[in-house]
Amino acid sequence: MRKASCQVCNFEGPAAEMLVVNGRPICRPCAETKAREAQAAGHNLQFATIIDPTICGMCKTDFGSGELPFIGGTPVCPNCSKGLYDRPYPGWLKLTTVGLLLLLAGALWRGIPYFKAGRHLVLAERAMDRNDYTTARLHFAEVLKVSPTDQRVVLLGAKANLMVGDAVSAGKFLKLRESYERTELFTEVNGTWNKALDAFEKAERGAKLAGENMDEEASRLLHEASAEYPQAKGLGYGALSLDAAVAFDHKDYDGFLRIRQSLLQQEPGSADAAGGVASALACKYAVSGDVKYKQQSEEMLEKARVLSQNSPEDKAQYEEYAERIRYRLESKVIIDKKEYDRRFRKQEAKK
Repeated sequence: MRKASCQVCNFEGPAAEMLVVNGRPICRPCAETKAREAQAAGHNLQFATIIDPTICGMCKTDFGSGELPFIGGTPVCPNCSKGLYDRPYPGWLKLTTVGLLLLLAGALWRGIPYFKAGRHLVLAERAMDRNDYTTARLHFAEVLKVSPTDQRVVLLGAKANLMVGDAVSAGKFLKLRESYERTELFTEVNGTWNKALDAFEKAERGAKLAGENMDEEASRLLHEASAEYPQAKGLGYGALSLDAAVAFDHKDYDGFLRIRQSLLQQEPGSADAAGGVASALACKYAVSGDVKYKQQSEEMLEKARVLSQNSPEDKAQYEEYAERIRYRLESKVIIDKKEYDRRFRKQEAKK
């Protein structure tokens, strides 16, 4: 046991029975007196107990001058510490722990999509920093699966898709929020989105005009749409396709061939583009009689046939235009699809 002397009355006693004020030991009677005086003066004294490291805080056994180890801020003898460490967990605590672990496992399982989305979001943002919008778009497609609502994430996802010409996917992101704060990113994305909407509205009008055989006006609208939203490569391709139709209508077969070759360069794997070149070469043969154009047309027609095997739609289209191109090569007569159908296909239907 350790002893201490009161700094007020000099009483010496067990340290564990004394208090401490301002870092000095004081006996309990003196402490009570000091507390009353301080209260009368409008002050509040704070006292602390003295912990004697030689006395066990649990069984109160005095170990003389030997200091005991502390457990949780209390000196504990070996016998008492054994009881503390060997105490079994109560059943209710075990059941609670099991329940919490099951809840954690369920939460982790349900959170797997969000963990994946978080990883893809990091990769998407890195790609955006590199202006690699194609890669960013692929990662944002995974992020979209968890329907994010954070404005920055939504706008970045929309921007990635807009920059590769996919306005449909961009719209899916923008629909995730009902309102937006006006930030620099919002202004940029909103501007591009409005241009895309206007461009596709012009393209729709152009398609209707093309269906009415107003190819020149349709071509003008498609070129305007492509200039307004150049990220949509399909708009430029459509504008060139209409240019080819205009050249054909004007019997400008050199221009017709040049445009069709340009389209094939843009879409080398397209059966329709290959068929267009075959058609233009057939026109050149019909007006010039040069057999090299006939040979090139037949070669390109065969390429279109091979490429058309990729889908039933391509194959059906190939069978339609291949028949007209072969007629042009055999007869050296240039007529459009409408006239060809009038002369031959309606008669076949009657039969």
